[in-house]
Amino acid sequence: MSADQLPPSLVTWLSERLGAAGPFTLTPISGGHSNETGLLTSPDGRWIVRRPPAMAISATANNLAREHRVMSALARTAVPVPRTLAFAESGEVDARSCLVMSVAEGYPLTDTWPTDWPQNVSIGDAGFAAVGALATLHAVDVDAVGLTDFGRPGNYLERQVARWRGQYEQNAVRKLPRFEALGAWLAANRPEESAAAILHGDFHLDNCLIVAGTPPRVSAIIDWELATIGDPLVDLGLLLAFWGPDRAMPVAMPKVQALTRAPKAPSRRSLADRYTELTGRPTDALAWFMVLALFKLAAIVEGAYARAVRGLDDDPWARSLGEDVPRLLADAARFAT
Repeated sequence: MSADQLPPSLVTWLSERLGAAGPFTLTPISGGHSNETGLLTSPDGRWIVRRPPAMAISATANNLAREHRVMSALARTAVPVPRTLAFAESGEVDARSCLVMSVAEGYPLTDTWPTDWPQNVSIGDAGFAAVGALATLHAVDVDAVGLTDFGRPGNYLERQVARWRGQYEQNAVRKLPRFEALGAWLAANRPEESAAAILHGDFHLDNCLIVAGTPPRVSAIIDWELATIGDPLVDLGLLLAFWGPDRAMPVAMPKVQALTRAPKAPSRRSLADRYTELTGRPTDALAWFMVLALFKLAAIVEGAYARAVRGLDDDPWARSLGEDVPRLLADAARFAT
């Protein structure tokens, strides 16, 4: 996604909405099957632009209208989010929707430590900062910010298990007995649901922009396209399923929270206890939520792999995902005790 590839109608719309004459330069930050993100610059300023990929796998996963709505609602709260500046629905200006937001400071921590950070800042500091931001999100009054109808919290956990089992069965191109066994385990051991809250849906360090300090802080939580209303421990389960030296290292996402493999990284339990301290929500069933996180991810990744097997996607990356699913399921099985 580069500036010269933007349709003229979109360039005109950006100029009008941002009060910027241009010329614009658009530098890709991410792309592929997730929503494309780019840094838009001109002599008048800098902005972040989000658009669905040209070949979207899932309309749900690429729904920028939902992302725009939840971020706009949270702007009135203490939750750190970028400020939304303009949004165009699909077909309004261009065939694809477009979301423009402010630039937030900070780093998403993956596998590389920022070179300009103080040496006394640790991965533990960053982890506890992320847990604090997550607790702030889960404390938001859903009704007060106008998101009452943003999701269906009733029987959320039961529906999650059924949904991802169904997606796997619909896309199945091979037998994965462990997937079926984990689905049965999740159904049989489903915990009592916590009070519903706003879920980010894809919460991990990579989606937190963190600023070094004493202590470090999350300046913005980004990538809200999977946000909904449901049991908040689903967010914590994903964060901690990919935390620690014993976590999975799937081909599709080898950098996700890779820094947490450091020997001095805090334990999952210490982060979960901090979450309980901040929210009052018990995390006794944490293992179940970590299994659900990896089970869901395995279903999504298997769906992308199935597209490659069926000849619907010729991307070598999609074909390589076939090795990821057994790894994710093996990791989930370790937690299913």
